[in-house]
Amino acid sequence: METFDLTAVIPSHNAQDTIGALVEDFLAIPGLRVQVVVVDDASSDATPQILQDLMARHPEVLAMLQHSNRGAGVVRNVGFPAAAGRYTIFFDADDQLHPDALLAAVRELDRGGQDVAILKYRYVRGGQDADVAMNSHDLHIWEQVLGSASSRTVRLTGAPDLLHLTNYPWNKVVRTATFQSSGLRFGSTPVNNDILGHWHTLLFADRIVLINQEVCTHIVLAGGSNLTNRSSLDRLTLFDALDETYDLLQSRPGLRRRYAHIYWASVIRIAGWAGARVDPSVRDLFEARLQQHLLRIRITDFHNIQVRRAPSLAQTIVRKAMG
Repeated sequence: METFDLTAVIPSHNAQDTIGALVEDFLAIPGLRVQVVVVDDASSDATPQILQDLMARHPEVLAMLQHSNRGAGVVRNVGFPAAAGRYTIFFDADDQLHPDALLAAVRELDRGGQDVAILKYRYVRGGQDADVAMNSHDLHIWEQVLGSASSRTVRLTGAPDLLHLTNYPWNKVVRTATFQSSGLRFGSTPVNNDILGHWHTLLFADRIVLINQEVCTHIVLAGGSNLTNRSSLDRLTLFDALDETYDLLQSRPGLRRRYAHIYWASVIRIAGWAGARVDPSVRDLFEARLQQHLLRIRITDFHNIQVRRAPSLAQTIVRKAMG
């Protein structure tokens, strides 16, 4: 197997307008040998042919074609075992890469030996002419942990609020061998599949480096398929995604006990955001699914939250779980 510095795993679905240029951008990063693994999620446009042409011209490109549409999480899980780079980034087919920041992340991981690099990002929303900085929730956590430093290496035990960062995959660079060994996977739901990947990445990292550079511009087009634009029954799959993530915590009791207060606070926050956007026709079902998930909490974890960690969170859990 040929060795690369970096693998980019990219899900694609009807990405004919962007996938070719993005793959070329990855291959053109100076000083890095890059492998690009694109897993096409049953596109109905010209994306599969574009990928075949890319493979014919670039031996560093591996295209894998899926015959049924199963969502970006499943597609990332298909592509990751093929990653041959020392590091892997999970990117989106319609986002813009900032190569200098990605190169800086690889160099820092080489120098410091950390398992994960987390970088900043930018947004373009709804056809706006100007992009904007990372969301205010993430920016607050970022400034608390990193401040104005150019980079900082931490362990999760010393910076557990990193788990509260939005569950994006495309602003993290992971050490491939570490996470292939630990079984990193993303969720099986059509949306919210990044939650499981985010938690697995941070829970199983020995050390994490934050780098104060923006690695991508994430694009949310008006009327597109991003979660921001979806409502109704799609949002109910949030609880399937949360169940998968909590199953991971349940399988590691020590980690579950240590981070239960972070997990349940994240559930309340994410459900609050999603609940405000569901169609009224499914609101009762949404609240019932939230109650079911909250009732999975271990009584010992709840007691620890109530007595030691966050009494106000315990009150919110009770109120939401009781309907």
